[in-house]
Amino acid sequence: MRQPKRYAIDDIKSRFQTVAIDNRYQVHIEPNGHLYNAAASVGVGNRFIDEDLGLYVSDAVLPGSSFADVEQVGDRQGITERMPYSRIYDDVTFTFMVDKDYQTLRFFEAWTQLVNPLHGHHSGRGDNQVMTLNYPKKYKCNVSIVKFNKDFHTKRKQPRSSLLFYKFHKAWPLSISSVPVNYGDGSILKLNVTFRYDRYIMEDVTQSFNRSGRRGFSDSFDPWTGNYSNPPFTPAGVPTDSDKGEKDPSLPNWYDFGGVL
Repeated sequence: MRQPKRYAIDDIKSRFQTVAIDNRYQVHIEPNGHLYNAAASVGVGNRFIDEDLGLYVSDAVLPGSSFADVEQVGDRQGITERMPYSRIYDDVTFTFMVDKDYQTLRFFEAWTQLVNPLHGHHSGRGDNQVMTLNYPKKYKCNVSIVKFNKDFHTKRKQPRSSLLFYKFHKAWPLSISSVPVNYGDGSILKLNVTFRYDRYIMEDVTQSFNRSGRRGFSDSFDPWTGNYSNPPFTPAGVPTDSDKGEKDPSLPNWYDFGGVL
């Protein structure tokens, strides 16, 4: 058991002066060609999307995640265990300030229209409109948020740990909230957009590993789990030209299949 430690007041103050502040961040939206074209068709240019749109984010969130688990009872006498089987990524909601030309609203309406286009009369006013859904590769794109500290741009050399970079992989707008307007005191018009995405990647933290199969290499190239031609390497146990020994007789003969398994 760890005993409580005595800290001097100056030591505590110095530690609290180094905590991160929540009002330094920047959002970037990285549209694909389909989204750029959809935005251009409603009068929103590429420069506004690349340079201005992210600056209009007045409220944002750093993403979170959780696990879906299953309850396992009785594997060990008297013990109930819970095992995770899937990771769940939380939706993120960004609040955008609407510019005086309403390009923010036009952009997200164009994005949702790209997800779910109308077919029929060109103005969408006809009674015979048909609603369809596009392929995900057309409307999904990456969105990122960078969290940094106040002194980030004042120091010449910044360590990589001085900022956080999250990338939302294949994001798309799940919902656009209603925007209230009223005759009261004027305030900034704001738009809440909730994004859903396949997964998020945290730079310098998220790692991807090679998936090992039962033979010690990736299942994707395992000749004992599927057929493929021209393998990029020789499986374990199969002799190469430089090998002088004999292969393991328990393994199938690679060359009996003409190089194809």
